[in-house]
Amino acid sequence: MTFRIFLKENKNKLFKDYDISDFSLVKKPSYNVEIILHHQFSNTDHKKTYGKNIIIGGSNGFLGSILLSARAAIKTGSRYFIICTNKLHAETVSLFQNELITLEYSRDQLKKLNDYKVVIIGPGLSKDSWSESIFTDLSDLVSEEFISTKLVIDAGLLFFLSRDPYKYDNWVLTPHEGEASMLLNKSPSWISANRIEAACLIQEKYSGTVVLKGPNTIIFNGKEIFISNHGGHYMGVAGMGDALTGVMASFIHLMGNSNPTNAILLAVGLHSLSADTIQLQRGSIGILPSDVIEKMSELVNTFHHDE
Repeated sequence: MTFRIFLKENKNKLFKDYDISDFSLVKKPSYNVEIILHHQFSNTDHKKTYGKNIIIGGSNGFLGSILLSARAAIKTGSRYFIICTNKLHAETVSLFQNELITLEYSRDQLKKLNDYKVVIIGPGLSKDSWSESIFTDLSDLVSEEFISTKLVIDAGLLFFLSRDPYKYDNWVLTPHEGEASMLLNKSPSWISANRIEAACLIQEKYSGTVVLKGPNTIIFNGKEIFISNHGGHYMGVAGMGDALTGVMASFIHLMGNSNPTNAILLAVGLHSLSADTIQLQRGSIGILPSDVIEKMSELVNTFHHDE
């Protein structure tokens, strides 16, 4: 299957020497540059052909976060997905989604991260000691250069990272403006007024790729800046970011080997375009992350170009 991302050079916005491009999954006037992402399935493919993905998170009271992320992944292409969480949730997940595999979190599980193609850490983590222990364990392994796999970082882990910053080149940080405020120790109003600069400063401080969520989501990989042409206020619903981490992990593991940035653009675009489509169909109120996940699954099967 082949997907296309359309770019338009944004000459009205400048920041340092970085190229800035608006992007859309829908062809529009003046979006004249085309990125093509291709993935060839085979009749011999099986559930582990493209590797395994895992999410680590879900402290007490936040089972929904890891379920949303995992559902978004398996609904958009991930074929083997594991939830690593606390004992209570590990025993509960299958009641809500039979296709998911569960593990109870331990430091030994974290030592196996390189066995996975993409690892999501953060959804459903809180400020409790269990969540903090996950951050501490991860920090130790990164400092020892033990981990090399792709990480997608969100939510609770960003809180701990803001208190104890470090760099890792192979992660994607996905803060909303409130989390960006913590990561940079700047006011939310400053972040809102300086979104491009904020994304760049986060990347400079923590490395990797930054996805600054919000109106016109910004992606910065340290070399280029991309601004989404999709999305709106109706996406400001609890759990929407969890769904984004899932589809991002799915696309990175399917199509991200050659250029993970393009896979991230596709994930951000599909996530927001799905919400836009629902909004046009029925209005802005009551668009839930679960609705967006179902629409992403629909669009990913109809929006791509077969070749």
